[in-house]
Amino acid sequence: MNESFEDGAPLIIFLSVIFVLIGAAVGAYVLSSKRSHETVRRRASWVAALVSALIASIATIGYAIPVLEDFRIPGVPFKEALLGTIIVWAICLGAWVIAVRCTISALGQGSSR
Repeated sequence: MNESFEDGAPLIIFLSVIFVLIGAAVGAYVLSSKRSHETVRRRASWVAALVSALIASIATIGYAIPVLEDFRIPGVPFKEALLGTIIVWAICLGAWVIAVRCTISALGQGSSR
């Protein structure tokens, strides 16, 4: 086990980014409670919108678009490719819906519920 720092650097960077995103989302959730001031809730909604949009775009670019290539592979049955594509795109669209709802909540004057 003769690993150097350069070997583990991508993992450390990835984990750091994940912890920052999770921390921002949890912080936004805590700050968006009914007890908070309106401007604090609005900023928390913007943070949640940005984090979910970032995750949704990474998921779309990293997973949803490449899964469309399964239709070009001759050995993959059409039903399996279609089912896999539907599942991956449903997850990505769910992330985009969350991003849009957080943005609407941040832009809205009143309660988002």
